Amino acid sequence: MTITGTIESIEYRNTAGHEKKVVTLAPDGRQRAFVEFRGRRMDDLDAYKENDEIQVAVTLEGKISKNSGIQYNNLVAQGVSSVQ
Repeated sequence: MTITGTIESIEYRNTAGHEKKVVTLAPDGRQRAFVEFRGRRMDDLDAYKENDEIQVAVTLEGKISKNSGIQYNNLVAQGVSSVQ
């Protein structure tokens, strides 16, 4: 699956030693998609900044929190490229 949109923000997060960058994308100007870049994929973002238009290949990762039982769906980046 791919998502195309404008980068609104890139935020670094480190939770209990799990590093990632979360990109907020605006695919159509009204909706928001939060895409996680983990591990070596974090370096893929070095070439991009806010207001750049990108296309991100993502996979869906659903999980249930062990602590609270809350269900989550995460968009995990597999690749990124500029939109010409």
